Amino acid sequence: MVNTSHKKYRNLSIDLLRGLAIVGMVLAAVIPWTAEFPGWMYHAQVGPPDFKFNPDRPGITWVDLVFPFFLFSMGAAFPFALKKSLEAGQYTSITKIVLRRGLLLLVFAIALAYLTPDNLTGNSIVNYLSSLAAFAAFFLLFMRFEGTAVKKYGLQALGILILIALTYYHSEILGNTFQKEKSNIIILVLANMAVFGTLLWVLSANNIYLRIAILLCFMGVWFTKDIAGSWTSAIWNFHPKLHWFYNFAYLKYLCIVLPGSILGDLIWKNKTVFQTEFTKSERKSTFVLAILAFLFVAFHVLCLYERWIVVDLLGHLVFAVLFYLFLKDKKDDKIVFYKQLVLCGFMFSTVGLFFEPLDGGIKKDPSSFSYWFITSGLAFLFYLTCDYLVSFCKDNMLVKSLVRCGQNPMIAYSVSAFFITPVLGLLHILPWLDQLAGSSPYLGLIKTAVFIVLMIAITSYCTKKQWFWRS
Repeated sequence: MVNTSHKKYRNLSIDLLRGLAIVGMVLAAVIPWTAEFPGWMYHAQVGPPDFKFNPDRPGITWVDLVFPFFLFSMGAAFPFALKKSLEAGQYTSITKIVLRRGLLLLVFAIALAYLTPDNLTGNSIVNYLSSLAAFAAFFLLFMRFEGTAVKKYGLQALGILILIALTYYHSEILGNTFQKEKSNIIILVLANMAVFGTLLWVLSANNIYLRIAILLCFMGVWFTKDIAGSWTSAIWNFHPKLHWFYNFAYLKYLCIVLPGSILGDLIWKNKTVFQTEFTKSERKSTFVLAILAFLFVAFHVLCLYERWIVVDLLGHLVFAVLFYLFLKDKKDDKIVFYKQLVLCGFMFSTVGLFFEPLDGGIKKDPSSFSYWFITSGLAFLFYLTCDYLVSFCKDNMLVKSLVRCGQNPMIAYSVSAFFITPVLGLLHILPWLDQLAGSSPYLGLIKTAVFIVLMIAITSYCTKKQWFWRS
């Protein structure tokens, strides 16, 4: 649902999709690792009983959806962030914004990896205080302060200096070697997508065929990269010394980000549709679509995880028939828009299913060709569920809180490691929670619940206070 009360359009359904993805990332990180829990609670390639990485294990779980859903929502936000600047021909300004965003995310990726309490080697109090100081520095670095240029850039410079000082102290005085190559891989991928994904969207903003051609060109590089002496191999392996911040392999996620940008373009093009209230028939139709979309996502995840491939293919056809029969006679403006999303979702997921047998089946890590397109298709359909929740449950406290997490994703992603863990550690609550987890994995879910509730509450509070971190 597009919030049209502001001068600048904001799609709260994209925020909800992003918020759910962020919560899913944090949840996956704090769930107790135990053989007593079912495998679908973890990444398909890292699960019980031994939790050893198995690249030959095909399948996906809900955990394997959270990162692609976040990437998808990132692409969907491109038009809302840059469409007006693009229409005004402000290409120099866009380029500066994109490069600045990529650089700040790179700094964030390196700082997250090095200054997290688990990585620091000093005593626990020093480590906790250092992480809290880094969290405060992030506020200075990523918030957009009002006032003079001296104030704004001075506070940003202060944030950078604090991070440099903390890094120097732990590396040079405490001997915890700093390596720029060790960064948070999720944020590093996002930095690459922020640069290359945005620039390629700008290039193809008014030409969907060009965007599809870009994806096809990448596929060509992907399938020929192992041919010795080929120019595509040279592109793929370009300059290993740069791999600490750039690797052509990261661009595989364009196959999720650029489909996400198609969703953003469709929403932007049809944003006036949401300025009118839902009719009674639209409310009923939207509810049915939301349920069907959720079942579509859950069905595919279940079948792909259990490797019921034939059942998955037959079910895919059944869902296609159900959506067709339900939508074929619908003429309401909003439902006509939803038809486009259903069509896109089926198109991408169907393409992905045709490539599913490649490399032994769908995998998140190392991500397979089918993974990118199937998860993109699932994200299109899951957006319908998010749109229903935002449209008709917008006053629900949980939905509002998740939307706020999606509006402030950098805080949501880092608050657990850089604020909640240090504070609970300094208050001697963390050892007690760890003790519970050690005595029983089910009691360990108390720690999981504490971290998730605090993460949502703190991020929601910061968002309400307009304390946004922006790269």
